Amino acid sequence: MTGQRPIKCLLQNPDYCLYATSTFLPLLSQLEAELQGVVKDDDIEYVHRSRVATRRIRAAFPLFSDCLPEDSKKKWENQIRRLTRSLGEARDLDVQIEFVRAFLAECCPEKRNTSPLFSSAEFLQISPVMTTPAVVSQQSHSVPPLTVKGRISAWIEKHLKVPQQEKGSLGKEKEAASAMLHVGDSSIYQPSDPVSLGLECLLLRLIQKRRVMQPGVAEEVSDFSRRRVIQDMAAFLYDLKIRAMLEGTGTHPVETYERAFMQIMARVSDLFWFEPYLQDSSRTEQHHEMRIAAKRLRYTLEAYAGLYEDRLKPEIKVIKHLQEFLGDIHDCDVWTGLMPRFLEEEEERSVAYFGNHGFFELIKPGISLLITDRGKSREDQFRELIRYWEEVKEEGFWNRLSEKISLPLQHSFDGAIDSEHAGPLTIALISDVHANLPALEAVLSDAQVRGASVVLHAGDLTGYGPFPDEVINLIRERHIISVIGNYDLSVLSKKWKTGKPSSQEKQLAMRWAYHQISDENRTWLASLPRKICMCVRGIPLILTHGSPDSLTEYLDYGTPDTRLHEIAAAEEAKVIITGHSHRGAAREVDGVWFINAGSVGRPEDGDPRACYALLTVEPFSVIHIRVPYEIERTVEAIQHRHLPDAFARIIREGKSLDVVQDPEEKT
Repeated sequence: MTGQRPIKCLLQNPDYCLYATSTFLPLLSQLEAELQGVVKDDDIEYVHRSRVATRRIRAAFPLFSDCLPEDSKKKWENQIRRLTRSLGEARDLDVQIEFVRAFLAECCPEKRNTSPLFSSAEFLQISPVMTTPAVVSQQSHSVPPLTVKGRISAWIEKHLKVPQQEKGSLGKEKEAASAMLHVGDSSIYQPSDPVSLGLECLLLRLIQKRRVMQPGVAEEVSDFSRRRVIQDMAAFLYDLKIRAMLEGTGTHPVETYERAFMQIMARVSDLFWFEPYLQDSSRTEQHHEMRIAAKRLRYTLEAYAGLYEDRLKPEIKVIKHLQEFLGDIHDCDVWTGLMPRFLEEEEERSVAYFGNHGFFELIKPGISLLITDRGKSREDQFRELIRYWEEVKEEGFWNRLSEKISLPLQHSFDGAIDSEHAGPLTIALISDVHANLPALEAVLSDAQVRGASVVLHAGDLTGYGPFPDEVINLIRERHIISVIGNYDLSVLSKKWKTGKPSSQEKQLAMRWAYHQISDENRTWLASLPRKICMCVRGIPLILTHGSPDSLTEYLDYGTPDTRLHEIAAAEEAKVIITGHSHRGAAREVDGVWFINAGSVGRPEDGDPRACYALLTVEPFSVIHIRVPYEIERTVEAIQHRHLPDAFARIIREGKSLDVVQDPEEKT
């Protein structure tokens, strides 16, 4: 393919790229098959299935980005996004049309086998902008047997009952009024069928809009096909598949499971961000965003389902059900949001044609009924959503999910942990490496000797030390589960440019670290979540940098018990692992263990040795370990890279930067 990066450059991980092809190719085939039906327009499900296929393809782009050519993937993604948007507008109208038809049949069952007051086919003969229901085109050469005005008169004759006192006094005036200005005057007539007219009018508008839209949808699909997006992507992916099969091992490497875990847990974290808004039924915007978060989680689970024996079917089923609740709630919000504008437009049309509001008054009852129904349905659906959400949590669903997807990762050193494994499991807890490679190497070596199988890292790989890129490389090579720290975020966001750091040394540390980290490692660092919830041997854990609420909150021996009680009550974990304070701690409050791992690369308790914690499961125990390492190797690298002397002092003395810069500090 002209202009594309050679495939061999993409195969740093051929087995992961092979898995990427197994995800993309079936979706592309599905999309290609469904698009033909979209153009024919003989079944609305073609639009639905095509839209879902485009969404799944788009969801796979960020997951397998480094398996795709840089110069083509953005173009492919943009073209598929454009198609999704066009299909989405059509699908939304299809769903609304089907709903109004069903609602009309439910409210007015006698109307099921009768002709509607309005004929959508007739109105397609006029310009889309001429949408007054009681206007017959003067340009049409084929006049229907009964005009719209005639049908309105007939409808009024049939459905409007004259009050008792008016009987015998109207005669032909009723027919004249029905065809002229007094149509629908509620002071003269009371309708026997108060809701069907408004619902039929709404149905007409939706059908008109959908049919006017169809040529544009068909053209968008045809244009998409002419650009050969599917064919170009498929050709590339087939070539990639062959090369990956030749160069790979044919098995799923640890990195594949690592990426699956990180992406899935990031989507879970996104979903839980909206949990507080479930306490307030009026937060419609946040409930809509929660629906999107649930959808993204489902698509991510589906993308990685092939890695697991049961294809994550139980988990996908739960998320799909949750997504359906949120989707039904959003649909109710859409109706209650659209109808006021619809009524405004219909009132304008009524006045423009009849010269008064009479006919509009006949439309209002049906729309008012719809608004009331959708409001009540939202309340019911919201209660069901809360019930289901709490039920899923109480059943331990989220812990089971995290345990299932983290199990293949539970081997930072040689040898995997089997789910049936009996006996003690030792986990090394590290944090705040701060670019100190010799300290990290010493800690990992010590942890392996002591029997640790798993390493969890609580953030802050960068800053002050002379080896930021090398530290990230080692963490990635060992497949160590990590979260991002506040300093990592500051480096990536270039906070030194804003002057926010409190000293020139901190600004320099951030700037220098940023420029020493490779683009690939910056991307990896930025992908790390702020919090990871996982389950090991049935014990739910939280891994974060500061606290579950803030990356910059200290949880150590100085934290008040009242604050730990609050966190313990708010979180479902039995172990909460943090760093940030650079001081190791282990405290048990309300049955929850709060473990601060201390600092590998920058201890601040006056002991320069590296610090980390060992957590043993079955039986449960926590200890902190101090590890001597080649401090002078780090100091020499600091000097060689012309970093401030203060950085060398904090390494040698085991003190914070603020302390070593204070001339009056005596300790």
